[in-house]
Amino acid sequence: MIKKPTIFYFVHAHGNGHRATFNMLYPALSVFFKVIAITTNSGITEYLNEKHDVHVLELPPKYPADYVIPAHTFSKAFEVTPYEIEPAVRAKALAEAIEYYKPKALYCDGVPELAIMTRGMGVPVVLVHLPGNMMGDPTQVFAHELADHIIAHFPSSLEQANYEFISKTYYSRYISQYAGYEIKPSKRSDSNNVTILLGYDNYDESVLKNMTKDQNTRFTIIGNKRDYDLDKNCTLLGRVEDIGAVIAGEVVVSAAGQNTISELLSLGKRLILLPEPRPYDEQVVHANVLANQNVALLAQETFSAEQWQNVLQKAKIFTPFSMDLVNASAPEEIAQKMKNWYA
Repeated sequence: MIKKPTIFYFVHAHGNGHRATFNMLYPALSVFFKVIAITTNSGITEYLNEKHDVHVLELPPKYPADYVIPAHTFSKAFEVTPYEIEPAVRAKALAEAIEYYKPKALYCDGVPELAIMTRGMGVPVVLVHLPGNMMGDPTQVFAHELADHIIAHFPSSLEQANYEFISKTYYSRYISQYAGYEIKPSKRSDSNNVTILLGYDNYDESVLKNMTKDQNTRFTIIGNKRDYDLDKNCTLLGRVEDIGAVIAGEVVVSAAGQNTISELLSLGKRLILLPEPRPYDEQVVHANVLANQNVALLAQETFSAEQWQNVLQKAKIFTPFSMDLVNASAPEEIAQKMKNWYA
């Protein structure tokens, strides 16, 4: 039996999208490689151990106990790496893992500092590229420059105008667990059902009250971590395992995280995007590109009840551009790329 070459795959701790991407890519990559998951967070480590039969290497923290992390201004490289011994301990653990496992590459889904360290230790880096204003951050710029290859899990048609690394970027198109999902024909009642998919942060109750003011529309609210005092036209489901099974109707109001957008487009939904604040404005930037290309509609938390009714009515007759945005074969194609590059 031929021994598979090893690769490292870094799984970022922020949000659910990085986990969902790993869940889809891991089986495909495992066909060609022994995949070792790298984490910096015990919650992610526990999740991966429960979800997969995968070896997980959790790096030690780079911050001392009780250290107050400074605000990230993105104005200088490594600005939130403290002048302490802990970053050296983390680097040592990574170096020892590289020496022991001899990975052919690092698939880095976040944290450019790890990409930089790994490349400095003689290992090729495949960097996952996200939308947003990352090119103003010297650490991100350097990580993009040193990466052997860059992979974007969205279509090239949705790339920003100021992105400088197109020549070495592979655009897989959107990657989604619902890709290839059989979209059921619309029912007449669908236009009177709207789903609100709450993101990582909960909206203020006043925002939801404005959203759901129209008593002729039924609203299904998914993802709420607390109760809201809303009218009888609203059903609150809280956290759910499978959004595909519970979304009511064709229109969905959602945050603009890349994984959420991928899933909702796979399900054939009409999107009203309500971007949440992020360090690189990735949700705002990506949502505006989608709106400019007629893929989705945009909303703001400051909308009045009348403005919400207007955008909801527009969504009910909105015909989004959705040609070739989601790629059901993306995991296998990315794995094949990695095989061609490193196996």
